[in-house]
Amino acid sequence: MWEFIIIPWLCAVVILTITTVSLGASLFWVIVPSLLVCGFSAWHAWSSHKNCQQPMAIFYLLCCIAGFAAFIVSLITYIHFLEPYNYLGGGATYLDMLPSQSALGASDATAIVFAAGTSVDRARTYGYVDARQPDGTIYCVAPVANNWTRAEPSVQFFAAGTDCCGKRSGFGCGEGGSGARGATVLATEGTCDPGFKHAVEGAAVAYGLQPGNGYVLLNMMKDPMAMEPQCRVRPRQTERATGAWTC
Repeated sequence: MWEFIIIPWLCAVVILTITTVSLGASLFWVIVPSLLVCGFSAWHAWSSHKNCQQPMAIFYLLCCIAGFAAFIVSLITYIHFLEPYNYLGGGATYLDMLPSQSALGASDATAIVFAAGTSVDRARTYGYVDARQPDGTIYCVAPVANNWTRAEPSVQFFAAGTDCCGKRSGFGCGEGGSGARGATVLATEGTCDPGFKHAVEGAAVAYGLQPGNGYVLLNMMKDPMAMEPQCRVRPRQTERATGAWTC
């Protein structure tokens, strides 16, 4: 009887272990092991059922269920934890960055920690929604600024998010409403969703802003370093006030 418990459990453990060891490198390692276990078990369960071997059919069915359950857990783990971890490991982290520095100089960034005194300029929040779908997604942006750049029209970095602001106020995307000065990179001017591009363009018109070339959209948070892979220990200097760590 013990094999009806232990072996399906081992199948699930093997699938979860492969997903964890892959560190989010590819969805292949989430799908294929689960597919192999479920496919193999389902085929043998059906064969055993046709041959009137009901105990074995139940055994293989349990293995198939265990494999499917492990696939669901692996997929959730991959999407919410491992894939972001792998993404952050592929770029640089910039420390003590000034919001006035060129966004093009941080084009390889996946995480940024701005210099003290930097925060989201919530007074210049702009929310865009497609007029053809007034109940659709609200694309929110607000400049990342300090006491000096708040008076300047040029903006290199925008805090951004969806469905987290009003038309011109109430910016609450990520942890931007709590004074956080750390961030992970959502997208750049060349890679962002058209909705965010329209939001930036709308903010430029509404507040007289001048978005910089290659501006960066950020998900603000207090401690982006907590999400960083521990291999980022090699420093390299990119600008006088900026440190960057890469693997």
